[in-house]
Amino acid sequence: MHTYPLQEGEEVLWTGAPQRPRKWFPEHTQMIEAVVAFVLLMVYWGDLPVWAPFVGLLIGSLIFLHQRLTDRRSRETVLSYLVTTQRIVFVANWPNAAEFRWVWFQYLQGAPSVKVDETGVGTITYGSHWRRFKMKSEEFRGAWAPPALELRAIQDARRVADLIEQGRNRLIGAYTQTP
Repeated sequence: MHTYPLQEGEEVLWTGAPQRPRKWFPEHTQMIEAVVAFVLLMVYWGDLPVWAPFVGLLIGSLIFLHQRLTDRRSRETVLSYLVTTQRIVFVANWPNAAEFRWVWFQYLQGAPSVKVDETGVGTITYGSHWRRFKMKSEEFRGAWAPPALELRAIQDARRVADLIEQGRNRLIGAYTQTP
């Protein structure tokens, strides 16, 4: 069992990790789009040397996208989740260290979206698709960057979403009660 940075009085309600590896990343789509655009430019301009500078741009963009793809895939393999009575903790257990990012329940906006398959494995997401896309694009800026609010491919996703909502409601109730 790993040691997690918990506050005094905070309890662990659930821990887990993605059950199946992700096979398709946004960088795959971007790489395909870049290659298709390059091929279309070659067909459009034919034998003219006008498209020659685009070869360098294509190679540069593919190298950049491949590096991001490698970073995202390596993060995906070491990621695990922790739900406590006060927050969701995203843990990356790297071989030489552990990285912790978390979101306090009171900062979660709206109800979660839960998608579950017939085996009970599912994904819990918070926020709009655009907001998660923006957070994922900034995820590699450093340990201070907020995580994308997505618990992907976890076992018993509906129960975990209920635990998060119960903890969130309990905290909101504790903050709004008058003495």
